[in-house]
Amino acid sequence: MKALFWLTIALFLLALFFAVSKLKNQSEEKLNPPVAEGEEPSPTLIPQPVSLSVFPDTLLQGEFARITIAGLVLISTIKSLTLDGKPLAVFVDEDTVGALVGIDLHRKPGSYLITLTLLDDRKIEKKIEVKQRTMATTEFDIPEQLGGNTPQAEHALTSTLANDKAIIDPVTSFVGKEKLWNGPFQLPLGGTPIITDVYGYSRETGSVTLSHNGTDFRAAVGTPVYAMNSGTVALAQTLRNYGHTVIIDHGLGLMTMYMHLSESNVRPGDSVEKGDSIARSGNTGYSLGPHLHLSVRIDGFSIDPMKFLELMGSK
Repeated sequence: MKALFWLTIALFLLALFFAVSKLKNQSEEKLNPPVAEGEEPSPTLIPQPVSLSVFPDTLLQGEFARITIAGLVLISTIKSLTLDGKPLAVFVDEDTVGALVGIDLHRKPGSYLITLTLLDDRKIEKKIEVKQRTMATTEFDIPEQLGGNTPQAEHALTSTLANDKAIIDPVTSFVGKEKLWNGPFQLPLGGTPIITDVYGYSRETGSVTLSHNGTDFRAAVGTPVYAMNSGTVALAQTLRNYGHTVIIDHGLGLMTMYMHLSESNVRPGDSVEKGDSIARSGNTGYSLGPHLHLSVRIDGFSIDPMKFLELMGSK
């Protein structure tokens, strides 16, 4: 009788174990239903701990920040990423999901909200602080090749700058859907280039005031100029004030611009790789001596190239 008693208890416990296991499996299937072979699981059914970080989160006018999104299983779980309501392009770079945000040199200082919205309508928000940049002003001559310091040359400078801008702005405002760069960016000149003029100050030429929206490097006429990263040539053209200019589209609204060149060896539509020779430096356009002017634009905004290289260049 004692043996029968213990056998009954054992059978009862075994039946209870199988019943609990079945209930557990049914519960898991509801949360995570089976997926057909080759099909991605729906990312909205299993909430993941997602975090949003911005570096730096305090920056000056004309600088940029890099956004990192951690905890995503699939990039398709993102519904939108915005800065102050304006969409930002999201990409994957070396297994990291992120985005770039450029701050216009003339953007009003203050707090701006970055909002990540997921497909399940969860929202994650971060603020960035934009500080006032101290912008020096210096007098600048009109080059003799553009007429010198005369009222006529001043007038021509004003009108033709608008023409050059009408050509460049539509090119640099394009936001492609594909990331074209790969890994860190490099300087556009060989060796250790010497900076001769910095980003973010104003040049006064008579009644005309111009912001210097790039970095100038010392470069004798004919010095090889290299692509800072892979991309597609968006423009290779001689402009009245910027001289011979090459613009490379690196995808997702990120562009590098090389100006005052003597010549280029690329054409619009060409694909280039990081380190490819694309041009030779010169002294064309509004230039007082041989040099290379480098500009970087994100979503159409010119940002400080050297600050860009601090975050996106080789360490």
